[in-house]
Order: sequence, then structure tokens, then C-alpha cells
Amino acid sequence: TFRCLPVTSQDSLAVTVEVQEGEPSVVLPCQISHKLQDIVTVKWSRFDLNPNTVHQRDVADDLRGQNQVFRERTSMKPDALDSGDFSLTLRKPQLLDSGIYICSMTENQEETALSGAELHVKGQLLFTPPSY
Repeated sequence: TFRCLPVTSQDSLAVTVEVQEGEPSVVLPCQISHKLQDIVTVKWSRFDLNPNTVHQRDVADDLRGQNQVFRERTSMKPDALDSGDFSLTLRKPQLLDSGIYICSMTENQEETALSGAELHVKGQLLFTPPSY
């Protein structure tokens, strides 16, 4: 079943994901519980960026409108539309990747927000030994 999330409220976010800067990748979860009858468009967005598209997929990945910050760093499972697992893998997370990501689906020209994830990328803690 679909739940429309009011994407303006932080309370609506499904999950908070934390990752250390420099990790190989991080996964932002988004899943639906029923089988899709039609080809739909799944889009991951971050509305504080312009353009706001992080990743888009219909029959195949459509990255023409992708924000260049994410170029060659995002992927979804090849069987995402069949499995209903729209989770996004973001490679080499950076501090500037921190923010609110929205997973939405467009079916019959109607867009539905499926879930949101707030990503916190934590910086490397550098230990400086005291000088005596």
C-alpha cells in the first residue's frame, strides 16, 4: 500500500541514515509492498539542490536531469521495478551529501511520495597528539 508523506515535515521521514565520510557506500531505503502493474518512474530527489534529481529510473536509469554532484555515484537494483525495492545506493558519501532525500513514484502522471531519508554524513575525526 502507498502512504503519501507530507514531505515538508521532518516528522514524516521514515528513517535517518548515518554514515562516516569515506565509507564505500550507503543505502537509502525505499520499498513498496505490492507488485506494480505498469512501468512507473521512480525518482530520488533532494529539494535543496538545483536540479533536485539525485537518481531516476523507469525502464532503465534516466540520468539526463541528474544533479552533477551525484554523477556516477548512484545506483538502484537492476530489478527494482519488479521487486518493489527502490532503495538508492550512494557511493563515496561526502559531507555535502547530508540532507533530506525523497523517494517518489510517478504512475499515470500522478506523483506519490513513498518515503524519505535524512542522511547524516559524519566527518573523519582526526586525532592530533598533544605537543609537550
